[in-house]
Amino acid sequence: MLAKISEVLFGGTRAFNQAERRLLSFLLEALSVQDHAILSAQLKSVRKVQRQHPGKLLAAYYRPGHDVPRLPYSGDEYCLAIIRYRSNVRVRATALVLHDGRFSTLERNVPKSLAEIGALVSVALHPGGFRSITRQIDMEEHAGIELR
Repeated sequence: MLAKISEVLFGGTRAFNQAERRLLSFLLEALSVQDHAILSAQLKSVRKVQRQHPGKLLAAYYRPGHDVPRLPYSGDEYCLAIIRYRSNVRVRATALVLHDGRFSTLERNVPKSLAEIGALVSVALHPGGFRSITRQIDMEEHAGIELR
């Protein structure tokens, strides 16, 4: 009951939707055995999933004080993978971003429903040159004024 009240007051849900779970399954299949186990443990520990910018950004939150195993990739915004999938006739890409070794966000083309995902095109692990969408969203929300 407390979880339902929290969802109404603060938004979000307690779990990933079917489309998000499908993207995550594509990634899990591509990871090494060790990284697969760690990311799986992290995903099971997610307490809240917020979609402040549906279709662009999904943020995951963990139970307060609950320490989950971390992947060995440090940094504030480390792109673990870019997942490309076919949506109708277009290829879309979604980035999975870590914060200090923990799953933090899905960024860019985050499907809202399972019907948006036709087939997996590719999973690119540890892509170089990734730029987070969070700065772009901040600029849009604050009329071009970047907050630091």
